Amino acid sequence: MRNMGNDKKDPEFKKGHNFIRNYLGKDHVYSDKEIQEEEKAKLEKWFDYKFILDLDFCEYLKSVSVEDHRSDNFSAVYPVTVKNDLQALYFKNREHPFSVLPEYADSLYQVNFDINLISKSYDELFAKTYHHLTGVMDSKNKSILILPFFNEVKYYKDFSVFCCSMFPDNEEDLNNFTRRLFYFDTKGRFIKEEKGYLPNGIPTIAFNEQDNSFTEISVPYAEKIHSHTLYTIEKEDGFSLVNHRNEPLIDGIYQKIFVSDSLDSAITPYENDIFLHSFRDKSKIKLAEGQTVDQKNSLIRFFDVHKKWGILNHQAIETEPGYDYLDWTYDQTKFRAFKGDFSWNYVDNFEELIGTKITSHNPDLYTSYGKKLENGKWGIINLQSEILIPFEYEWIEELNENLYLANKNGDVYRFDLYHEYSEWKKPEVDYDEHVVTGGEWYILDLQGNILKKLNIKELEELYRSDFTEDSEAFNQNKGIQAYKL
Repeated sequence: MRNMGNDKKDPEFKKGHNFIRNYLGKDHVYSDKEIQEEEKAKLEKWFDYKFILDLDFCEYLKSVSVEDHRSDNFSAVYPVTVKNDLQALYFKNREHPFSVLPEYADSLYQVNFDINLISKSYDELFAKTYHHLTGVMDSKNKSILILPFFNEVKYYKDFSVFCCSMFPDNEEDLNNFTRRLFYFDTKGRFIKEEKGYLPNGIPTIAFNEQDNSFTEISVPYAEKIHSHTLYTIEKEDGFSLVNHRNEPLIDGIYQKIFVSDSLDSAITPYENDIFLHSFRDKSKIKLAEGQTVDQKNSLIRFFDVHKKWGILNHQAIETEPGYDYLDWTYDQTKFRAFKGDFSWNYVDNFEELIGTKITSHNPDLYTSYGKKLENGKWGIINLQSEILIPFEYEWIEELNENLYLANKNGDVYRFDLYHEYSEWKKPEVDYDEHVVTGGEWYILDLQGNILKKLNIKELEELYRSDFTEDSEAFNQNKGIQAYKL
């Protein structure tokens, strides 16, 4: 049974009661002032953040304010106790149990404190809609880094800050879904408060752990984050570069932008020219003619107006464009190079030759359309165009950091995913897969010496085996791999 005495204290009840009496032509029982006071009292209960800790929220912020703790040796420490594998915050001679959620970063975890376990009374509406408060634990120091005053905490790894959200302290912001936001660094220091929404990708401030400094950020969204002070943004069907104040660092809008490792320059292609932009003096010079392809570390693949491939760095041409194709390898100082006719032509009987041998196991995995590579040979070169493995092979790929797999006298094909593809393998996610058939197979060392000739059975066993220790790093950095038939 409902407690009518409690109902009569509710401002909504009083408004409704007055509405009925007004309809009946009777005088109001409750004054507008009384109703407003009841609403104010209810709101004050909504925005009371002392559910768990016997600590005033403003007092907490002041105690960990960055203004009062500029030393890089500071770290907020609220001890954690562990009993029977259960963890609790020990604060003012009381233990407050919590649950540990996924890891934010090395040794930093989100933690939830269940307010339904707290005996202190709180508003009934809150009990129905809000069941926990959250903070951050530093497992390395066995302490709570950020106390649980917040309904949500988000960590921005690239910026080394936490943004913690809290319900607003007024009804207008509540109706607009605006939150109170509080920024903390990875030492648990309170940086600043603002109103708004939890940022999706870029917070409004960053903390540099190396020099204990902060950077205010005014970039709402970025295509790529290079540093706290450098961002690639999308603009008018292209891209540009801005600093943390959203000020342009280069002129114009480009389809591709390659930023140097030193973060002091960028390379952009425009029509058939390649330009070098210096951020320091705002200069722009023509570096070469041709088109850029992609960047790996500090190097950029490009081809000139004659479709010859080479390598650029952020000062000049590193490898002169003298090859019909260049591909990255695990070692950034070496490249798979092709000399010959690097054109791919459709094969009418591709499915008969290749497709059925692959797709018989999974018909949805590969397209039935494919192309064949025309005449030419593969080899391995270094940045100085020195030939490490001669151009004698129809195909070369890396087995691991120390070995190559090479084919002589075979045929090279490619599944054309751009012509037809399934929902499992789309061209914007997966590159065209290569298949090599026939010929002889060899294992080569890094100097091109033949270590072993393989028969088909040995090749299949080798290809199914795990032939590299750090397969994830190797696969991210190696060149294109092929299927062998």
